[in-house]
Amino acid sequence: MLKGKKGLYVLLPIVVFIWGAIIFQVVGAFSDEDPVTGTTNEVAIKPIQSSEREKFSLSTIIRDPFLGKTYKKKKEVPALTTKPKVKKQTLVWPSITYKGVVSAQNDSNAIYLIEINGTDQLVKLRQTIAEVTLIKARSHAIKLRYKGQTKEFKIVN
Repeated sequence: MLKGKKGLYVLLPIVVFIWGAIIFQVVGAFSDEDPVTGTTNEVAIKPIQSSEREKFSLSTIIRDPFLGKTYKKKKEVPALTTKPKVKKQTLVWPSITYKGVVSAQNDSNAIYLIEINGTDQLVKLRQTIAEVTLIKARSHAIKLRYKGQTKEFKIVN
């Protein structure tokens, strides 16, 4: 290796040159000057020529080429005549709100407070008021029947 001042005289210019190149690259990268672009050549685009596809048809297969058996013809299923569907009218329930139990809950003669169309009604089990029948009742919910349909109502807090 180089010893003494000789090494200093040789290595110092090399280190200065390398650091100068690095600083030049960093400053050049952050400069505002845009790189000079050469003239752009216009590219001519040719449309792709496509050839017309060959049309073919398949003949019916009479026998299986591997097993040698003939195919069975499928029976034609006659088209089913569809009957026009009769739209069921949606049943509009009256405005019903379950407000709770008035008398003892465990008693079979318990009375329940139900609001039907804005009027409060005291109803027992299997009692009908305004075509609404109380089928099943618990402390937190009741089940009512109206014109053949049943619906469950929860208590309003």
